[in-house]
Amino acid sequence: MATDKGVSILKPEQVLIVDDERSVREVLSAFLTDMGYTTLPAASAEEALALMGGPEIAVALVDIKLPGIDGLQCLEEIKKLSPQTEVVLMTSYASLETAIDAIRKEAYAYLQKPFESLDEVWVTVRRALEKRSLYRKNQTLVRDLEIRNLDLSAAVQRQKALISAGRAMGGILELQKLLDFFIGVVTEELGVDRASVMLLDRDHDEMWVAASRGLSEEVIRNARLKVGEGIAGWVAREGKPVLVKDLKAEPKTGGWSNPTLSNSFMSAPIVLSIPILLQERVLGVINVTNRRSGAQFYEEDMEFLYSLAGQAAASIERSRHFEDLQKAYESLKTAQNRLVDSERLKAVGQLAAGVAHDFNNLLNGILGRAQLLKARVETIGTSPRELLEELEAIERIAFQGAENVRRIQEFSRIRKDVPSESLDLNDVVATAVKMTRTKWKDECEARGIPIEVEIRPGDIPRTAGETGEICRVICNLIINSVEAMPRGGTLSIATSREGDDLLLEVSDTGIGMSREVRERLFEPFYTTKETGQGLGASIIYGIVARHQGKIEVSSEEGWGTTVRMRLPVITPTDRGSLPPESIPPPGKSGAKVLIIDDGEENRIVFHACVEAMGHRPSSASCGQEGLAILEKEPFDVVVTDFSMPGISGLQVAERVKEIRPEVPVILVSGWAVQRDEPEVRRSGVDFVLQKPCSLADFREAVAKALSSPPGVHRG
Repeated sequence: MATDKGVSILKPEQVLIVDDERSVREVLSAFLTDMGYTTLPAASAEEALALMGGPEIAVALVDIKLPGIDGLQCLEEIKKLSPQTEVVLMTSYASLETAIDAIRKEAYAYLQKPFESLDEVWVTVRRALEKRSLYRKNQTLVRDLEIRNLDLSAAVQRQKALISAGRAMGGILELQKLLDFFIGVVTEELGVDRASVMLLDRDHDEMWVAASRGLSEEVIRNARLKVGEGIAGWVAREGKPVLVKDLKAEPKTGGWSNPTLSNSFMSAPIVLSIPILLQERVLGVINVTNRRSGAQFYEEDMEFLYSLAGQAAASIERSRHFEDLQKAYESLKTAQNRLVDSERLKAVGQLAAGVAHDFNNLLNGILGRAQLLKARVETIGTSPRELLEELEAIERIAFQGAENVRRIQEFSRIRKDVPSESLDLNDVVATAVKMTRTKWKDECEARGIPIEVEIRPGDIPRTAGETGEICRVICNLIINSVEAMPRGGTLSIATSREGDDLLLEVSDTGIGMSREVRERLFEPFYTTKETGQGLGASIIYGIVARHQGKIEVSSEEGWGTTVRMRLPVITPTDRGSLPPESIPPPGKSGAKVLIIDDGEENRIVFHACVEAMGHRPSSASCGQEGLAILEKEPFDVVVTDFSMPGISGLQVAERVKEIRPEVPVILVSGWAVQRDEPEVRRSGVDFVLQKPCSLADFREAVAKALSSPPGVHRG
């Protein structure tokens, strides 16, 4: 092989020649120098290893047999010091074992001495250099790939951060929380300790710090920046981002760079400032300072922050709209509450006036009757019949007062007991038509007004409800329809089932209603009649609502009216009133009855009634007193008031059942029933009576308690 082939080497490479024979070193050194290499001769391994600390050695030719450290050991040490140096072993004592050992220790080649030709040495060195060159290029490529992978990973991470931040900001409606979250993302992703979000106040053409990291409270509170001033002001005015790589050379800073301004409201020295844009409208500016790591910002950082600011802009605008809506809602709610309070006071005043008028009339009747009765008792010769008539009149007036109280309770919607009697709507319709016959037939015929009544009962199931209340609703609707047909007409009443509801339709061919009347029909105190308080329709509404039903009206002036009442089909669960033929007898005489009531008059009346039944009553003025009596002696029945100082009637019932579970409890309440059936049942109450109640109802409840099985019954 021609020796001029090595002339193509452009850069001399260092070749280390390690051999204890001087002639070998000189020959190889002269030859490789002619080939364009730089040679370093060494007579021993120790001398060669000392040369490894100098210029980088590309190839080492090492004899295996050396004084001191042998060639194989020298190979290992060279690889430790310079892994990229290729080592070629030379030996006059070749063996398979040494060759394998050399390869295991990462020798590039194995040359046998004496050399057949120096070209063999040249080829081996050249190939070793080519391998080394390829290895180094590969390392460079690997490093470049790693850098690109890091860049790609960072880009992917930034993209994930943008997506996550966008989703998170989309769920934050409060502006301050949104800005705090935004500034947190900025400082975390860009690795900065100091950053600020400045929002634009267009009315004053200045910006203020809305959120920040690394700024003092005093600076945040007092900082104001005019649009156009400094980097942040320029960004706000121009709507363009700024990336400052040399603060002193940046013309927008005016050559200003003062380290004492590190806590300024502009997060100085600003090196990255991005406008917060929404459809080319600047909402504010985000400013950041140098990274904690000291690394500078690049265009990729600016693009990331620009994208993040774009997401923040939409969220900021949405948050502002939400806060405006919240303020408008609160303002409207306040105005509405004031209006409701005003209307409520007006309604209470009207109710009080009406109630006072009715009760004054009733009390005047009771007082007058009592005074007449007193005068007649003092007059000799008054017959028992006359006394009985006066007493009956007083009783009748008192019950009228009780009915007025119930009407007020229904109007005020405080009744919450769930009706549970078994109700046949067709039977109730028939009863209501009979009860109003005088109105739609007798009175109308006397005035020459023909009213035709059509009843179309449907095939409907029974439901749960209070027959008396629903009958009252239907009677009221019939009377209203008759009054709406001053020249006569047709009144139609139909029942049917629609899905899970019973439907009652009451239609007339009368004068109809205007839109205003129709919309205000169920308002309390609203009436179009010359007489009346306007409570009838609102009480109807309350009854239907308590039955979990709905009522709606369709009407036009001159075209009649149709009222539709819907009641849900509910399986009746009533265990209440026994049928007349099953009413138990008064029971054995001599039963012990405990009466607990904080009202003295009530105790006197109930005490006398129990005595008249032939039983032995005991009285207590409060729950604690009554329970103390019960613990000392047994009783057959306990009668307790609902509302008392200390403990309530329900608490008394619970304690009675704990002491004597077999003793029935009668609860007497002057309030509207406010608890549902399960709660009353859990308390242990067996019978419920509504005040004021007749003595007959009271006697019947006591008789039932002495002879009926436990359970909740209503009187």
